[in-house]
Amino acid sequence: MTEKLFIASDIHDDVEALEVFVDFAQAQQADRILLLGDLSLRPYTAQDLQNLVAQETAQGIPQSAVQAFIDAKNRHNSKVLTEMKRRMDNSGIPYHVIPGNYDGSLEPVFGDRDLHLKTAQFGEAKVAGYGGANSHPRHIQLLVDLGQITPFDHQQLYDFLSKERPMIGIIHNPPQGFCDVTFKGQNVGTPATTAYIQQHMPKLILSGHIHEAGPNANNPKGVEGIAGCESSGKRTIVINPGNLGRFDLLKMPNLETVMSFDHGTFSEVHIEADGTPIKLSHYSVQPEKEFRQRGLTERHVGPVRKLAEYAL
Repeated sequence: MTEKLFIASDIHDDVEALEVFVDFAQAQQADRILLLGDLSLRPYTAQDLQNLVAQETAQGIPQSAVQAFIDAKNRHNSKVLTEMKRRMDNSGIPYHVIPGNYDGSLEPVFGDRDLHLKTAQFGEAKVAGYGGANSHPRHIQLLVDLGQITPFDHQQLYDFLSKERPMIGIIHNPPQGFCDVTFKGQNVGTPATTAYIQQHMPKLILSGHIHEAGPNANNPKGVEGIAGCESSGKRTIVINPGNLGRFDLLKMPNLETVMSFDHGTFSEVHIEADGTPIKLSHYSVQPEKEFRQRGLTERHVGPVRKLAEYAL
């Protein structure tokens, strides 16, 4: 018995792209949907930040102002997350989420759908989830300093995986050396998952975080959202579905866009009952060039089209 997993990561507030992804998963009779983190992009507004800075005195910012900022952030961010949850719930498809390095705990909105530091069972395969990453843009670093972003710890991740021994890992930060190549050609993933792979050879690792190592292969090493290794007759496959949502680099303190990036890709993985992946398809929701030439902007969400297919 096989399961169809539809996986997306780095949605970055883009509810429109998420809706296209979920609608396609429904049409393809998905068995399960997995969101691999970075649901947020702008967890707070520029006005929220201005209100916070305006309270600064020679003695610093009063705790009451900090709490007011956190409360405003929670209200703003929860609206976007709740809309995502509504769309996921309406699909009728079982799903799990984990936080990324832009997200705090997703449990207040998603409840037990949040798989961070938890396990689940897909058929015969044990699954473990771990979110976050140890790099943050400036506007998110503010939230890190305030304890509002999911912390990431390499040792905790390694200990968690070693204790649970999952056959499938759902981990926002990719393993070092696997689908973690930046546009500069650097491998920036976590050595914790790589060590677990080398020692226990799980069937499948699903990660996001590094957009350019996804199916669009915007990296100098040509990584296209799939990697793997074999040892002693066992094999681990690592998949990065890329960023589904539109993404912006933001300037502090006004949160204006410095640079915009196209969205978006996602992946479909078929697994056997024990978690062995047997088929992978990558898809794009970015319009093809001929659609853009008809007057649509490059950041328009287009019809789903297949980019690549692999028999594993």
